[in-house]
Amino acid sequence: MGRFVFLLPAAASIGAAIWFGMQGPAVAAGAVLQERVEWMPALDIAIDLRLGALQWLLAMVVLGVGGLIFVYCAWYFESKTLASRTVGLLTGFAASMLLLVLSDDLIVLLVGWELTTVFSYLLVGLNHRSASNRRAAQTALIVTTIGGLTMLVGVMLLESETGTFSLAATLEAVPQTGAAAWAAALMVVGALSKSAIVPFQYWLPGAMAAPTPVSAFLHAAAMVKAGIFLIAALSPAFVELPWWRWGLVGLGIITMLLGAVRAMRQLDIKVLLAHGTVSQLGLLVTVLGIGTHASMQAGLTLLAAHAVFKAALFMVVGVVDKATGTRDLRELGGLARRMPLAAGAAILAAASMAGIPPALGFLGKEAALDAALGDADGGLMAIGWLAFIGIAVGAALTVAYSLRFVMGVFFGRLVTEPKRRSRALVVAPVLLALLGLVAGFGGDLISALLEPQVDAVPAGEDAPHLALWHGFTPALISSMVAWLLGALLHRSIGGRRRAPHGQDPLERGYHAGMRALDRLAVEVTGRIQTGSLPMHLTTILLVTVAFPGIALLLSGALTSDVRLFDSPGQVATAVIVSIAAVAVTTTRGRLKAFMLLSVVGYGVALLFLLHGAPDLALTQALAETVFLVILVLVLRRLPKYFTNRPLRAARYLRAMLGIAVGTFGALAALAALQARTGEPISDGFYRWAYEFGHGENIVNVTLVDIRAWDTLGEVSVVLAAATGVASLIFVRRPTAGTPRQTQSATGRRTWLRGAFTSEQLASPVLEMMTRLLFPVMMTLSIYLLAVGHNEPGGGFAGGLVAGIALAVRYLAGGGQELLEAVPFDAGKLLGGGMAVVVLSVIWPVLIGGRIGESYAIEATLPLLGEQKLVTTVFFDIGVWLIVIGAMLDFVRSLGAGIDLHSEQNVAPRPQWRSDRSLPGEGVRR
Repeated sequence: MGRFVFLLPAAASIGAAIWFGMQGPAVAAGAVLQERVEWMPALDIAIDLRLGALQWLLAMVVLGVGGLIFVYCAWYFESKTLASRTVGLLTGFAASMLLLVLSDDLIVLLVGWELTTVFSYLLVGLNHRSASNRRAAQTALIVTTIGGLTMLVGVMLLESETGTFSLAATLEAVPQTGAAAWAAALMVVGALSKSAIVPFQYWLPGAMAAPTPVSAFLHAAAMVKAGIFLIAALSPAFVELPWWRWGLVGLGIITMLLGAVRAMRQLDIKVLLAHGTVSQLGLLVTVLGIGTHASMQAGLTLLAAHAVFKAALFMVVGVVDKATGTRDLRELGGLARRMPLAAGAAILAAASMAGIPPALGFLGKEAALDAALGDADGGLMAIGWLAFIGIAVGAALTVAYSLRFVMGVFFGRLVTEPKRRSRALVVAPVLLALLGLVAGFGGDLISALLEPQVDAVPAGEDAPHLALWHGFTPALISSMVAWLLGALLHRSIGGRRRAPHGQDPLERGYHAGMRALDRLAVEVTGRIQTGSLPMHLTTILLVTVAFPGIALLLSGALTSDVRLFDSPGQVATAVIVSIAAVAVTTTRGRLKAFMLLSVVGYGVALLFLLHGAPDLALTQALAETVFLVILVLVLRRLPKYFTNRPLRAARYLRAMLGIAVGTFGALAALAALQARTGEPISDGFYRWAYEFGHGENIVNVTLVDIRAWDTLGEVSVVLAAATGVASLIFVRRPTAGTPRQTQSATGRRTWLRGAFTSEQLASPVLEMMTRLLFPVMMTLSIYLLAVGHNEPGGGFAGGLVAGIALAVRYLAGGGQELLEAVPFDAGKLLGGGMAVVVLSVIWPVLIGGRIGESYAIEATLPLLGEQKLVTTVFFDIGVWLIVIGAMLDFVRSLGAGIDLHSEQNVAPRPQWRSDRSLPGEGVRR
């Protein structure tokens, strides 16, 4: 569909906007539509959606204005240069924004909040080849994410005080506590960052690096309204907090004036509108911060007006940019005669922005001035006058930069002749501009629609209905003065076309802070990440002992009720394991150390067996055997002895640390065992394992049924490890067509077909034993696989036995013999095993079951009698294949691969009487 693909989300948005529009009468009558979508019923987590007056207004903005922006995109972007992800990102943003405004669950609201941040980041950085775009996207992401994380803390704190995540329930009964006040403050910080209010205002102008439709949608109509929405939603519950009015009104006025002044100095008309957006957002926060019925009505009216006129103005900028190829005021002017429709849309939208009647912006501006003047009782007098003065001054500045935009682009001398014009591109901004004009006559309707949210505010008198004419009120007189002052200001300085001076001071501070943070990160990393593995482990272990260890001792979790052993065999095994472990730390010989480590491992397996866990004992023994085989393979090219370093003093310190870590581990295990308060799950595990997984071996049922997803992740790690080892050691197979030798150089027939051809390497006894043991071990491997669901065994244990058999075959006959045993690449076993595992997990869905569900198939077979097949055996088969593939990869890489390097004289040569290795002759030094 090319660029016309945008018409699909446009149709969806406009259709949804029509549906929401049909709910308007019910919402105006005070009805609240609710919907609950169960997400995780077991954890009581659901997506609760709620449509009240405030949510209805924001939904109409997101869907109505957003739908027209999607239509605009269909003619703005070029099919040849359109990034395929653009339509997806914009649609995802619209959905996230809709989720944000409709959610009644604060956690789901936070999900929508952060999704809009992520989509904004991706859309601002759409042209990721541009460094300025990447910087702008990163700034927007960091600033709004800081606010989002602050808001998250506030949400969690508020839930701890109210006991609910429901926004509606929270606002109905907010406790008058200091914690609730802090929670509100933290959530307001998130709102201010999202809506670019001082001190977070600098990210929004930089975000204008995004394409113009993105700016119109995210940074004019929708995303920046999220913070305004949150303030309006929280205002009924928190408006009486001492800092609420003063804080919001003060920050709003500063933002409004700062944005307006900076807009007056811009030459890029898109950046001019961006600073104008900052100013208008400050106006919205100021009005809502007053915290009365009238101010809520005025603020929401201005919110709707701003979404309409600012989206229209941004789209007009896109029209001008497409037609002339520039957005610089010094290169623009006189376009009204060439582009009358765009000029008309810009004039109507700018009039609404400047508060000129009969536009909707005039209704909102008049209502805002009335709200500021109308609440002069008690403590609101000072705030009302402060807000009134700020709004009036801001209105004059708004008129000035509105004139700067309109006059600078469409009137005066024609500077740049339009090269291309598209009438279709003007449709959306013209419709929005006309909507802003027509809506100005619908004051009664707007008042009725907003009434439920307005009535939720506890302070102030009833808000008067919106109207274009209330007589010569102070608000109207103030507006007329603002129009005059704005025109004079534009005449005196607004027409100047000078380059702006420097960055925003806060923006400079942000960039300086980020540079300092980067420098700090480099310095800290350079000093801490030294590349020394012993140092890193020492740091981690010291922290573990110092903090959790001390906390464990002080917590009183340990009691004296400890049973040390169940049988004398456990004591004897523990003594042997301890002696071997101590001996490992004192020996210098590598082979001796590896053998002692194996004693420790086999001793642990014996402890498992003595404690009644044969499955664990079997797996531990097999894993220890595999570990020993791999270590011995690696040992062939390592020096015989460990280095004499570290020095004696360091050894003592490390020994002390090792003892401390071991003690902490033992005490933590004891504390965990003594902390049990409920009935152990093992009491009913046998019954559940048989009913759920149709097996009697609870270990295997747990692995392949109950926690199949975990096992799937673990075998994925095994696959990745095997691939990594194979990548590190360059495995090379014999050249295709080369005849495989099956006899030695002297003509002796070997016991194994592919055995060593060298008499020095050949071992007839080992070859004979391998020929006898290999089929037995493979049979045992298949047996363990088959009986694992009811007896000790399983795919992992069976795969280890098969892998050890392949390792033995390699040790007896070398790499050629291993190739004879398995004449194909290990990757086929790994990939095939993973495919079997994944399919065995998801196939039950195809027949109406659950993911990972198992079924028992019982049948009576000739000679075999009654037999039962549990479908999870296929999961075990996949695990079996993966383990065999991994072992094959390890043996080929660390065995045959190193053999090949030795033949080519590029492998390290160990000095058997030293702690060092010499490089092979073929290795470059």
